[in-house]
Amino acid sequence: MRVLFYASNGLGIGHLTRLLNIAQALSKASPTSEILFLTQSEAAPFPETCPFYAIRIPGRNKARTGGLTSKSYLQTVRPLILQAIASFDPHVLVTDTFPEGPEKELAPAMEWPIHKAFIFREQHIRRAEDPSLHQVLRRYHRILVPHDKDSIPLPSFLKSDPRLSWTGPVLPTDPLFSREEARKRLGIPEHQETVLLSFGGGGDPEAKQRAKDIAAFFREKNRSFFYASGPLLRSLPEGIRAGEWLPLWPIRPYLKAFEAVVASGGYNTVHEILESRVPAFLCGFPRVLDPQSDRIDRLVREGRVMTHSGQTLSDLLSSLETFLEKRILLSESLKTQSTPVSSGADTAARILLNILQPA
Repeated sequence: MRVLFYASNGLGIGHLTRLLNIAQALSKASPTSEILFLTQSEAAPFPETCPFYAIRIPGRNKARTGGLTSKSYLQTVRPLILQAIASFDPHVLVTDTFPEGPEKELAPAMEWPIHKAFIFREQHIRRAEDPSLHQVLRRYHRILVPHDKDSIPLPSFLKSDPRLSWTGPVLPTDPLFSREEARKRLGIPEHQETVLLSFGGGGDPEAKQRAKDIAAFFREKNRSFFYASGPLLRSLPEGIRAGEWLPLWPIRPYLKAFEAVVASGGYNTVHEILESRVPAFLCGFPRVLDPQSDRIDRLVREGRVMTHSGQTLSDLLSSLETFLEKRILLSESLKTQSTPVSSGADTAARILLNILQPA
């Protein structure tokens, strides 16, 4: 079976990360399947590092910085994308978050005789109820929700849809390093308390400023930390010193090396932190589609993370100081919680392998 995974460009790398996790599970379950990644992500997969064959077409941000007009960019990119799909002739096309692509570049392919699967990550419900989304999803044969069953609100038109399956959180299947092994690899002394800052894939200007502000706060408190900037940020971030920078991706295998994590509220970041059971202070960013504040609020109510109150930087830093004082209590609480985060990548892979069967 030939499967084409289409990963969009964006401020982060969530689409790409989820699809890579599913593709790896699919490849393990069906080694003879042919997998192609087609992406506009400016982070990865680069053809030389992706475990699968990858065609990477730089996205809108690169076109802008490279001097192309929007018209020239779209006229160039759309035929390339459609030609790649037609040439590979996949049995299955898998997309994430944007069923037609963020610029509707996949719209013509929606009419082609290809089985289609959509990864429906949690969205602001007002956006999810958009009639245009309802219309385009009619073209899809399977809709996979990468969350625990009934843990997020769904648009009304999907609640009883037979095409829909809850997979559970989509995470890599490989285990995390132990605390000892992760610290050894990162060079962190055994008894040195160290905090990790991580604000997504590295493409968000707000995240860069927040990292700079919190880094200054940690230095003032004489607290050891690393900033994992993500693959979209490939030069030393402003306000971060070389010894504080951790240009390592993925960061997930190393999470247990840290006493605490200060992070944003994106889907992948949150589920990887929950999997590690490292105490976390989450401060989300406003997003058009991704309801980060709702996700964080649910976890705060469940006693699984802490967050800030108020809207100012002073409010955030005050709440962060409280978190650092209470993180040991949160750590003990997390150890007693009996509900582990399980990966839905294997479940998603099984669904894709059976997609040629009627729903």
